[in-house]
Amino acid sequence: MFTNIEIDIDSIPKAETVKLNPISKSYLKILYINIFIQYSILFGIVILAKNFIEEDWVSNVFWYAIIFLFLLIILQLVISILSLKKRGYALRNHDIIYAKGLLMHKRTTVPFIRIQHLETKQSFIAKKFNLASLHVYTAGESGGDLSISGLTFEEATRINQLLTTKIN
Repeated sequence: MFTNIEIDIDSIPKAETVKLNPISKSYLKILYINIFIQYSILFGIVILAKNFIEEDWVSNVFWYAIIFLFLLIILQLVISILSLKKRGYALRNHDIIYAKGLLMHKRTTVPFIRIQHLETKQSFIAKKFNLASLHVYTAGESGGDLSISGLTFEEATRINQLLTTKIN
């Protein structure tokens, strides 16, 4: 006989209560390098514009643009520090959880049975700091894919091997 028993929502384990492992603090250095590269390009554009465009409005706006870029750098550096504290991951018996975001906090849970394949990647800069990213690709919609940046290379490799054994 068919039965359809009601599930008590309070008895379901909550992913929000799981203690997350922090990512490496060295990842902040990579964020700083990326910010430095971005703003070096922007400062270069502003300086080139001042030197090569011989219009009065460019000279008048130049110092406002420089001050605005400095304020943006400071804001982005502070946000990077604060958001690093919000990044974390956890492995449970049947899933992996990753949380990130300062203003828009996002917590993604991927069940092992949905994982299609895994990749461990290292950028040129990440290699210098012995960091890597773990990419988890899921079945179905691409919105379920997961990328955990800021792991030590050894940690990313260990998690990759663990998840590979779990999904095979």
